[in-house]
Amino acid sequence: MCIHPGGSFVEFVKGDIEQSIPCRFERMVGLYSKRSAIKTKTQVLTYAELNARANRVARAILDQCGERQEQVALLFEHDAPMIGALLGALKARKIYVPLDPSYPLSRTAYILKDSQARLIVTNNKNLSLAKRLTQDAVSLINMDQVSTSLSANNLDLSASPDAPAYILYTSGSTGQPKGVVQNHRNILHDIMQYTNTLHICPEERMTLLYSYSVNGAVRGIFGPLLNGAALYPFNIKEEGSAKLANFLIHEAISFYHSVPTVFRNLVANLTGKEKFPSLRLIRFGGERVFARDVDLYRKQFPDDCLLYTGMGSTETGQVCQ
Repeated sequence: MCIHPGGSFVEFVKGDIEQSIPCRFERMVGLYSKRSAIKTKTQVLTYAELNARANRVARAILDQCGERQEQVALLFEHDAPMIGALLGALKARKIYVPLDPSYPLSRTAYILKDSQARLIVTNNKNLSLAKRLTQDAVSLINMDQVSTSLSANNLDLSASPDAPAYILYTSGSTGQPKGVVQNHRNILHDIMQYTNTLHICPEERMTLLYSYSVNGAVRGIFGPLLNGAALYPFNIKEEGSAKLANFLIHEAISFYHSVPTVFRNLVANLTGKEKFPSLRLIRFGGERVFARDVDLYRKQFPDDCLLYTGMGSTETGQVCQ
């Protein structure tokens, strides 16, 4: 059991999986409205601000599509807007399909077609790409143009725990990418196990280094936001590994999560003088961990910082932990 030094851990009880993801998130908003929910290079949003943004996006989606259950594609860079759009889609009782604009156009176009999404939610930065993908065959919502006159209050909609929440696509290493569907209950059950195993608490500051289109990001996004903690996305592709150590130190990150390859790149850029006094846990996932990775962890990080490794893939991520 990984005990948080702050001692403020609150157990995620089993009864809380019998609801939708937005219901759990809105409970956190009620408890921690003024606390930072997400901080990026460009934005800081409190739980109340993130919730308001998601509610407006949800209403824009409902105005466009109605209340029927269907797939909604999201096309965003690795920043705060993608989180608001993701929560907005769930609040509108839609199934979100994340599209990473940094991935090859052929993969993104295939996923959009295969998922049968009838709407893309995007922003100014990715609007041109969205139009190339849709070619007027799929509707668009530009999140940057969603009217502030739309109500920021919570919606009177409640999804069943059995309702699908997302479709994530595999790498396609054995053929075309394959869509993997997951429902609200299974995601909440996974976050419950994640929370209680690693003692995720509201004071936590947690990295998001994974693309939101892969399974590792599910725990990365919902682990903090369903526990009142703070989410810190860092764009490795744009910022580079050399800046990652300073980011961890400057933001007083307590919970680091990445594939081992990113960790190796992080360590390769260390001078040996860096200190990580706030870092209590390093979590690996998605790749094999070798003895030398453990040696690097022991050499570069505090004695009271724990190393945890999980196994999983897009196909089995919710059952292989």
